Amino acid sequence: MDETVVRLRHHAVLTPGPGGDPTDEAVSLALAPGGRIVVLWTSRARAEATRARITAASGVTFPESRMSADVSARVTVHAPDAVEAARIPRLSVSHPYAQLLPEDRVLLVGARAAWRPEPEGPERNAVLHDADGHVLAEGVFGDGVAGIATTPSGNCWVRYFDEGIFGNFGWGYDGAPPPVGESGLVRFGPDLARNWSYSERGAGLPGMWGTPALNVDGETAWVSYEQANDIVRIADGRTTCWTQDALARIHVLAVGADRVAALGRPHGDDGPDYLTGTLADGRFDATAGFRLALPDGSPLPERWQVFAQGPDLHVVCGQDWYRVGLDDLP
Repeated sequence: MDETVVRLRHHAVLTPGPGGDPTDEAVSLALAPGGRIVVLWTSRARAEATRARITAASGVTFPESRMSADVSARVTVHAPDAVEAARIPRLSVSHPYAQLLPEDRVLLVGARAAWRPEPEGPERNAVLHDADGHVLAEGVFGDGVAGIATTPSGNCWVRYFDEGIFGNFGWGYDGAPPPVGESGLVRFGPDLARNWSYSERGAGLPGMWGTPALNVDGETAWVSYEQANDIVRIADGRTTCWTQDALARIHVLAVGADRVAALGRPHGDDGPDYLTGTLADGRFDATAGFRLALPDGSPLPERWQVFAQGPDLHVVCGQDWYRVGLDDLP
């Protein structure tokens, strides 16, 4: 299958914005409702503390689940210009993700969370802040968080990697409770309490071993996950699945009605990494291949991130934010 070169459109430059230090470093960024990007910034000197790791006696290193250093941060929202959403006097979660909830609230979620015997119990790795950084609520999203996406109503979809599904950091062993993310995909409400999980799916769909692709469009979630690599839609509590064998693994999904763009990895060394196609009769049928390029046609740099929301792809290279939609793809 031939590949069509698709040139991205430059959308904005992501900077700390008014009130921020231009030397600050972005420690996480995510796609928020309404096609906005939310960025968590801290000083370059303190950024490494948000990614701290500890070394066990065996020599194996593990990420710290709580912040051990005193680090302040700012959260900005880009639409595309930067607006400050919150100042956090002290981060409490390590390896953090930032997202937005209604009423100008900011949700910070740590990727790791340990479970310890009572009286300690589970670490609360979901922290809700107001614009001044005050803590409004805390919740347990569990260990192994691979990414989060919020909805206009205030729900938060959370995808997990294998350690959050099968158990680590105390979860699932020696009488401890099962991992919060054992189903692979969980939705939490505005009160930070779990209100849906993929374990409540309809019969006949395989379980998840990891969830690399998550697209939240309004209140609807689309996923593709390890083991099956099918395309799944969760809408109004109903789960619909389309099988596919065009890609060995799907990393990103852009969706619009019955048309889909899937970015992933082909079977073997042949075939394009990125495909468009249609959803029909329970299957994804690939119709065209493409590859992304910068606006001048040159290849993307070695390091870049891509996010999807509904039919739109958002690509971040350094501080440059690019966009392209399904209508632009072959």
